[in-house]
Amino acid sequence: MLFNMLLTLSIRFFLFDFVLFKGIRNYLNSKGYFFRKLFSCPFCQGFWCGLGIFLTAHRVSFNLSFLLSMLCFGFVTAYLSLMTTAIFYPLIDKFEEKNSTP
Repeated sequence: MLFNMLLTLSIRFFLFDFVLFKGIRNYLNSKGYFFRKLFSCPFCQGFWCGLGIFLTAHRVSFNLSFLLSMLCFGFVTAYLSLMTTAIFYPLIDKFEEKNSTP
């Protein structure tokens, strides 16, 4: 479970914060409400990445237990995503500013 949480946070960072995808994110950001909200909300990013990881790591079954486990994992990773973003964004900005080439 811890591995899946770390994987979710890593994939969220890779897709939504990694500097090489900034151009793609900016392009999609201008394409509509859905992308604008998704790219500006770390809670949403963590939730959807968490659901994706959960669905790939678990056998899908159509019962209440599976649905609740899936939603719990999504919300836990959403919260962790929000917290890591609040903590690490200032550090990432500082790092990129220091190491950017003119």
